[in-house]
Amino acid sequence: MGSAPIHQQQSAGPVADLRLLLMTTLLSARPSRALSRLRRALPLITLLALGAGLLCSGQAQAQSYQVQSLSQNGAFTYALNARGQVSGSLLDNNGIYQAFLTGPNGQGLLTMTQLPGDATGNAINFSGQIAGEVITGMNPSRVEAFVTDAQGQNARLLGGIGGNVTTARGINDSGTVIGMGRDGSGSTKFHALRWQANSTEAERLLTLGGNTSSAQAINGSGLIVGNSGLSDGSVHAVIWGLNGATITDLGTLGGFSSSALALNQIAQVAGTSRVADGSLHAFITGAGAQGMSDLGTLGWVHSQASFINNAGIVAGNLFNGTDGASYIAGHAFITGANGQGMVDLNSLVSVGEGLYLNEVWGLNDAGQLLVSDQNGLSYLLTPVPEAASSAMLLGGLLMLALLARQRRGDTRATALKSMQA
Repeated sequence: MGSAPIHQQQSAGPVADLRLLLMTTLLSARPSRALSRLRRALPLITLLALGAGLLCSGQAQAQSYQVQSLSQNGAFTYALNARGQVSGSLLDNNGIYQAFLTGPNGQGLLTMTQLPGDATGNAINFSGQIAGEVITGMNPSRVEAFVTDAQGQNARLLGGIGGNVTTARGINDSGTVIGMGRDGSGSTKFHALRWQANSTEAERLLTLGGNTSSAQAINGSGLIVGNSGLSDGSVHAVIWGLNGATITDLGTLGGFSSSALALNQIAQVAGTSRVADGSLHAFITGAGAQGMSDLGTLGWVHSQASFINNAGIVAGNLFNGTDGASYIAGHAFITGANGQGMVDLNSLVSVGEGLYLNEVWGLNDAGQLLVSDQNGLSYLLTPVPEAASSAMLLGGLLMLALLARQRRGDTRATALKSMQA
């Protein structure tokens, strides 16, 4: 954040607790993701392009990053938008955690909310609207969802469905908010919710017949993903159609539970699913939420895909257990386009001796990543243009220059012959 960057003092926080709860839920659920031709230049330019493509396509290994540390005064960073703005939770002068918003690329502190309790920003859209949760009561405990106007201004509480916990998990560029909440029955089960833009009234989303569900992400078209319980007690990844009018079971990778955590504009979905041996594996679907492909674990026991951008690049984490210590000791991962070529993010970037990146908190279409290490320090990673792409462009330009020079020579020779005839 410029001269006063943000930083996480701890490796866990409210959102991390919710993610761990999700993992526990999944593990404990009962059985039941022209060019036109350019004369003679095309063949060589095409070869140059193909050569760079073979080096880079689907290979996250080819990417390098500029590392920006976000560290100050015990902040938690939980959300990233298309401009590189960051949100989360930051301690104010009154000792209360408030949701905050930075400028583009994590620079500067634009604003902090003025909510009546500890608040967390869980999601940000392009205009800087923040969606999240705030603790509004301790005895009895009460957590409420909130949303702001553009650039984090004018935070307001969102209605729930009668229970003591409601949280906002995502917001699209139209301002539609999604999340989950408990009802007034006294049950601890969560139900997937949606709030239309400029409305504070919660709408319950359809389920697959079970008594629990959660909404985790929403795209620009209004498609929503998350999970829903079935009547047999299992939990499956789902996608809700426009306006929440339909619900589709995305199935599993062979186990009895799964959850969708992210989607992009063509409805490629990413998440995590149990496989036959009981472990959790990250998955990606095709466009239109079709099919579910296992992304593997890189030798770890479990993997979780938490984010996907419009190139189909997936980011998430790898871990060996679902207890807090094992989760924190895990590593972050990144893939190439369409989920190809998963690699440990720590093989691409180093943030300091003895430190490793263990959690991804955001991914945007520019390829920026919001991440944290095992000590809770957070970083904004910005892709550095790849040498292969630069070489391809330079090679193509040089070839065009040579061809233009040759053509000028041919033209002059023809003119000279005409004059001598």
